[in-house]
Amino acid sequence: MPEETIKKSMDDLLALSGEGLKRKLPGAFNEIREYGIKKLLEEYPDFLAKLLAAFRKSDPAGLFNQLPGAADQLMDLLWEGVASRAEQVKEMKALLERAERPMHVNIEASDSPFRGHFIVQEGKITGRSGLLHFKDEDFRFMGPTEVLMDLLTGDLPMGFSNLRLQTAGHSGWVSRIAPVVREIVKLLKGTQAPADKIGSGI
Repeated sequence: MPEETIKKSMDDLLALSGEGLKRKLPGAFNEIREYGIKKLLEEYPDFLAKLLAAFRKSDPAGLFNQLPGAADQLMDLLWEGVASRAEQVKEMKALLERAERPMHVNIEASDSPFRGHFIVQEGKITGRSGLLHFKDEDFRFMGPTEVLMDLLTGDLPMGFSNLRLQTAGHSGWVSRIAPVVREIVKLLKGTQAPADKIGSGI
C-alpha cells in the first residue's frame, strides 16, 4: 500500500468516533499489520497517541467489550510500536541501558479486556497483550480503560492524588518505572519534548 494511501486511511480512521470507529477498526488493524507498524510510525510518528485519543473519545471500554480481540490487537500494536521506536531514540535507549535490573509491569483495565504488559531487560523494552503471571510482575497499573489510556498519552498525572489510577507493587519500583513511562509517552507522541503532565511519583 502506498504511503499516501495508508496515511489517508489512518487519517480517516482517526476522524471517526463511536459506531464509525467500531465499524472501521477491524479492517484498519489488518491494514496496519500488512503495512507494518514500524514503517507506519516512521512516516506518522504520533499515530499511536492519536489512535489512543480517538479511542478515549469513544467509550473505549464499551468498544472493547463489543469487539472481541480489539483490545489485544491494540496492545500488541502499541508495544510493537514502542519497541521499534525505542531502538531509534537515544534518550529512551540510554534510559533502558541504565536500568539496574529487569522490570516486569502489568497494565490491567477494570472495565474491559484492555490488558497488557511491558518488560525492560538487557537494554530493551518489549511488551504485548495479556498479563504476566502475578509471581513474575514487579508492578501493576490498574484502573478504568480511559484512565490507563490517559496514562499512556501523558494526560494523567502519576500522583497519589489521582485516586482513579491504582497501583500494586513495592514502592521502591516507582523511581525506576516512572522515568520509563515518561519516555513511553514521548515515543507515542512522536516527540522528544518533555511529557510535562507526568510527575515523578506514582
